[in-house]
Amino acid sequence: MLSLYSLIWTFLISCPMLLLIFILRRRSDYLTKYGVTFISILYIFCTVRMLFPIEFPSHQEVICDPYLFSFIMKVYADLGPSGRRTALYVIVGIWILGSIISFLRKNREWNKVKGYLMKGASKGDGVAERILERIDPECPITIEYNLAIAEPFIRGLRHPVIYLPEKECNEKELEFILMHEYLHWKRKDLWKKFIINIIGMIFWWNPLAYLLCKDLDQIIELNCDNAMSNKYSEMDTLYYLDTLTYMAGGRRANFDKVSSDILGFVKKLEVRPLKQRFHYVMFKKDDKRTQRKMNLFILGVSVIWFVASYYFILQPKYTMPQVEVYQEDASFVSDDGNSYLEEQKDGSYIFHYAGFTDTVSKEDVESGMYEGYPITVSYTHLRAHETK
Repeated sequence: MLSLYSLIWTFLISCPMLLLIFILRRRSDYLTKYGVTFISILYIFCTVRMLFPIEFPSHQEVICDPYLFSFIMKVYADLGPSGRRTALYVIVGIWILGSIISFLRKNREWNKVKGYLMKGASKGDGVAERILERIDPECPITIEYNLAIAEPFIRGLRHPVIYLPEKECNEKELEFILMHEYLHWKRKDLWKKFIINIIGMIFWWNPLAYLLCKDLDQIIELNCDNAMSNKYSEMDTLYYLDTLTYMAGGRRANFDKVSSDILGFVKKLEVRPLKQRFHYVMFKKDDKRTQRKMNLFILGVSVIWFVASYYFILQPKYTMPQVEVYQEDASFVSDDGNSYLEEQKDGSYIFHYAGFTDTVSKEDVESGMYEGYPITVSYTHLRAHETK
């Protein structure tokens, strides 16, 4: 079930996780010791949680906040059942409209990149094609040279193309570049980036979603660098890092800011990410046992966090003011401790007041006849709902 509370809870539960991932990813010492897999695990769980902002009323424990959250949500609670439904439809409608606008903007950026690439196309000497054929004779990737770009990159989900700049490279450097981009294709990194871009469009209203999209590039590059170091000797790996430095120098491409559908060899004028890539390749510890333990630990923690995030949900709690109730010659104080509605499976309610009970219909409750009384659920743990 989708509700405003489930949307808010998803935001509250996901944002701290995204911040934690961002902080851990920037710690190069953690990455060199434990690898990058544990960061990827955290990303996967957090992304799935964001994509399904729903709640399960029959399998939930409600965290009631009678203070801050109740104060913030009072306007929403005062709308009544029909008003709350309308408000939820409006919020979801704005969400969908924003996602459509975000997609149109992103599509315009992608088309802008296509325009640059079409203008700067040039012919090569065939050396790159021969190297790529040695790497994988059955590789479907094509190679294009382009005057408009400043660094190599791969682009295209169905028809991948490696674009090479007009920058002088020897055959070994060209091999490193082509192998790097080939591994991006082999590891389905372009599809990963495409999916993250879609998530960014869906969660356009969440500033941390942009952080997620931006940070993913570095995770992908670190994984690719790790794969490169496993393919080459230590001396060749150092030469590969030297090639990264060489390609990072020089002019900046004039469409770097809109190239969200490509995976490059190295980004220009971004010193910190390049330093982290160097640090990760040169000082990483291939302690598979320690990394396996870390990954299992992170996996277990992520599963617990994921399940708990659906089991618990935050909702406001409103306290009914005390009212003097008279019956015959006796009187008692009616408050939220002894007077409440108990929801049944069939949709009806049992009204409890000072030891007495009465069955009331769903229509009477929704009409506001029993406004001010808290509601509990009889067939699961007691569940607090908002009241008017």
